[in-house]
Amino acid sequence: MEKFLRIIDRSSEWTGKAASFLVVFLTLAIGYDITVRYLFDKANFWAYDLTYMLYGTYTILGAAYCHYMKGHVRMDLLYSRLSRKGQARMDVICYIFLFFPLFTILLYKCGEGAYWALIHGETSHASVWRPSLAPFKVAIVFGLFLFFLQGIAEFIRALTVAIKGEPHES
Repeated sequence: MEKFLRIIDRSSEWTGKAASFLVVFLTLAIGYDITVRYLFDKANFWAYDLTYMLYGTYTILGAAYCHYMKGHVRMDLLYSRLSRKGQARMDVICYIFLFFPLFTILLYKCGEGAYWALIHGETSHASVWRPSLAPFKVAIVFGLFLFFLQGIAEFIRALTVAIKGEPHES
């Protein structure tokens, strides 16, 4: 079990750190677009599509890493007043009734969309460039899958604390 949890953690960490480099390309694309549009009065046909795809990919691939690092926002009004075991029980309940159902539906629906985009060659209609949406949609499904796996790892850790009263060894 330890090895399984470490593999998930390292996958989330590696993917999140690798995805962070997309910000460099995003910044360059936006900077180029702004420069060309305002200094040379020329419009880009590709900048809008590229920037939303880069930002979306960056965000979804970094979500599992953010979850691993406990970076997502929590509503601590009640949670912070609970004991460690109480917090773990609350986490287990939230994972079972909120996280897993939501991510199961998201993975299914986004997976359908990515499959459709791959099979039918779906393209963007946001600009005249009309790039293929398949790579972007596959990246979304991959990011959701990593987030789901990280959720499983955190659920196992919370369940261990809820049952044993002590944290998982990893």
